[in-house]
Amino acid sequence: MAFDYGSIDLGLKNPFKTEGKITAARGIVIICLGVYALFAAASSVSHSTFSGWVMILFALGLLASGIMTTYRGISATLKYFVGRNHPTSLAHNHSNTSEHAYQEDTYVAYSEGTITDMLVGRKNATFVEPKGFLAHTLHSIFPSLIYMPYPIRNLAQRLCAAWANTAVALLCYGLVAFISLTGFIGILGKQIFPVYSVVLTLGLMVMWILTGLRLSRMADTRVPRLSNSEFIRTLIAAAVLPVGIGLVLKLSMVVAGTTRVTNFISYFSKLHNSVFIAAIIVGAALVTLILALMLNKRLSLSNPKVEVSELRENWQESVHPNEIFINLDNLVMANRRYKEVPNRVYKELKPTLNEQVQAKGSFTGETLQEVQPKYKEVEVDQALNSTRIFSLISGNLLLIGAAVAILFSALSIAGVVTGGHTVTKVTQLFFIACILNALGSILVNASHLFFAEMMFESNVMYLKVEGTFTESKISTGNSIHDSTRSENILVRSSITPWIIVSRIVSSSFASSGSNNLEHPRFILEMHKNDHELDSIRSDLITFLKDRESIASITSQRDLMNTSQIHEINKQTRAQNTAIPHREEEMGGYIRRQEEEEYPQ
Repeated sequence: MAFDYGSIDLGLKNPFKTEGKITAARGIVIICLGVYALFAAASSVSHSTFSGWVMILFALGLLASGIMTTYRGISATLKYFVGRNHPTSLAHNHSNTSEHAYQEDTYVAYSEGTITDMLVGRKNATFVEPKGFLAHTLHSIFPSLIYMPYPIRNLAQRLCAAWANTAVALLCYGLVAFISLTGFIGILGKQIFPVYSVVLTLGLMVMWILTGLRLSRMADTRVPRLSNSEFIRTLIAAAVLPVGIGLVLKLSMVVAGTTRVTNFISYFSKLHNSVFIAAIIVGAALVTLILALMLNKRLSLSNPKVEVSELRENWQESVHPNEIFINLDNLVMANRRYKEVPNRVYKELKPTLNEQVQAKGSFTGETLQEVQPKYKEVEVDQALNSTRIFSLISGNLLLIGAAVAILFSALSIAGVVTGGHTVTKVTQLFFIACILNALGSILVNASHLFFAEMMFESNVMYLKVEGTFTESKISTGNSIHDSTRSENILVRSSITPWIIVSRIVSSSFASSGSNNLEHPRFILEMHKNDHELDSIRSDLITFLKDRESIASITSQRDLMNTSQIHEINKQTRAQNTAIPHREEEMGGYIRRQEEEEYPQ
């Protein structure tokens, strides 16, 4: 989304400064470990060139990881560039002032039809029914989870899915143990059982690592789930796997010899897999407990109301329908702006006038607009803030521990070459690094979600105006003595407005960098706003009652000219009135003179 600078501050600040500082500190520590590995490589290359190159590769990996981590941490502490077009619109913005609206179409969460349906139907399309048995079970235990934004819901569902997969893996492991240790595949069952333990350990590590990587701010509406068919296939595979591995080992003994295969299998029994399996389960339980505390605090903040303020009336006014729509668009809606930022127009006002018969017809028009969202700080209490900071610090410490384990595994590889260490120790250090990385990634990414959430408050207004109109002519100044005359076409309109206003609370998840607020914004709450509705009605009524139906003279010069014409007409009427009186007087004089000359 393009950065549109404006001198008015919208109040959006960088929420990642604390997280960025801690992340940058972790990156610096990892860089120091990489530098130490470089010096260790320089000292070991004199004893073995191979071990020296191995240390260099690990050192470069640590340095690259540390530099990238430090870069991300420092980037998170930099200035937050937020323009006047942030945050993302709810639907496509048709406003003429938003020339970059097409850039955010990828992130919008609704269509204008969906928002209209939400307002008219008093429902929230954000809250969708969970899919799958696990999701239904989770939402049944925590009913308020459905009122959370998708990243928070996905966090809970992915944790639940990880535990379900862990339970399935342990169940399959138990089935394999039963088949192997009870003699169903012969004497090889007990010998190859440690191989299954290694497979289980690797599977659990990979699964929890993927869980941590998938915890992001992306608003996935569907989370992969374990279906019934997949569960059955997994159990069948667990029953068939020991038989297949037994056949492969028998074939290997024939080809490579029994002694070599037996020595290879004995290597797996020295790894102490049960300790790693227990460590994964206990560590995952502790991580889940920390995340559950944060989720519980966030769930307590939910207030999923779905309320709107509505106006439906009928007005009879002498006004042209087009003037109603012009006033709506240019005055009434424009006066609702927040900090002079243009409204988000999700449905353009395109009025339609249908002239049915001469001087009569109907009209209709509707618009859907949202006032510029106002930042609303998330109500984070001391417990939630302390928990997310503890999760962030703990996760970074675990990731540092994983880097240390990788460094020691590199030193152990060099020791294997010189004969100072065994392959078993290298493998154990690798397992430790993977476990610490999985648990640390989950804590860091989960705490990032709780730092990233930003809430906004705005008014969404839906206006629909329908009605009929008739035309008539009105004339003034028709007297024979009037010097001016005014003829006007009077349009009488029957107006039926339908206005719905709702104060919504929406949620979005920020990020650092240039795409800081490029994320869908979800409506979580819808509240009545009777004050705003009354204000809109008052503006409309004031406009309608203040209309002039008869043309008048407002120019001073026109008033002077009209006054002069009026004076001339007045004098003319006075002269025309005086002539008949003089004729009557002359007639009376003549009659008297005739009577005197010719008396009867």
